[in-house]
Amino acid sequence: MKKNEDAETRYIPIPEVYTRRKLNALYREIPMKDMHSRTMRKYFNAMANLYGVISLKKAYEIVTAQSPSLVTEDAFLAFAEIARHECGDYYILGDEDIYTDGTAGSVWKREIINATLLGDDLDLYLQTKQSQQGKPFFVPKKTELLKYENPFYCEATPEVFEIQAFLDKRFKLSELQRQETFDEILYGSRYLGADFSQMINRLHDMGMVFKNNADVEKFMELHQNFHNTTRMQCNRGHTPKEIFELRPPEQCVPQSISLGPNIRKAIADGAMDAKELCESVMAMEMPNENLRFALLKEIAEVEAAVTHTHRKIGRNEPCPCGSGKKYKHCCGR
Repeated sequence: MKKNEDAETRYIPIPEVYTRRKLNALYREIPMKDMHSRTMRKYFNAMANLYGVISLKKAYEIVTAQSPSLVTEDAFLAFAEIARHECGDYYILGDEDIYTDGTAGSVWKREIINATLLGDDLDLYLQTKQSQQGKPFFVPKKTELLKYENPFYCEATPEVFEIQAFLDKRFKLSELQRQETFDEILYGSRYLGADFSQMINRLHDMGMVFKNNADVEKFMELHQNFHNTTRMQCNRGHTPKEIFELRPPEQCVPQSISLGPNIRKAIADGAMDAKELCESVMAMEMPNENLRFALLKEIAEVEAAVTHTHRKIGRNEPCPCGSGKKYKHCCGR
């Protein structure tokens, strides 16, 4: 595809994959100790997992700031060129690789790209790039950053323990099930930006179905808290909460609030109880009461629309379709 075209299904010409033997031979030609080479590999994997997309220039800045004696500029570029031919969890690509009208520019502009962002099309890659614009990189200390070499590494926050404990209590999970379930939730938030309804559907596919609305609402609350404190590729490693706090103070208080389409649909379908949701809204902490009132009003409007839709219409009443005819002579025939 061309740069200014919408993403479409296409083949991305990935650089030729070399054998392990050839790769090792090429790496040994770089004036770099084996131990340093292994650390470089950890850095590349960790940054691909935490950031999703990062230019070689920025990656070099981070590596040299944290490990000044690890690698020279020439050795870094040589390592990156060889790493382009690895079959791993990331790609190192330039515009000339991704776009049909891309031109080969400075190698520093090539990007380390998490493999999950390049599937059958470029949608997820382009969405991530768009979301990252204007956001700074979150750069933890070296020991913490390198932990992200594991794609399922997650900081041990209170939100993590709370959502794990809730699911464990509701579904009596084995240790393996607990880990698989949490990995699924983490993967959905960090890599795919999955919303609540998608997460519910995924849990359902894994055999975990909540028995009542109270459990759904509690999980929604815990999932939102976890989501807001999870490091995401679309935020260049920052959590949504951190990105929110980076905004100027006058922009931090929301001016309006609204139910999402998934919650509106859940109320309409009867999957979520409007009365229980109102009680939850009343118990929430809000920046001001105007926002609380607006949310309660919207819930009432959705509930009223549902009630109207399901109300039995008399045969001699005006047809709700707006035709002006009686119901028995219109839609009620």
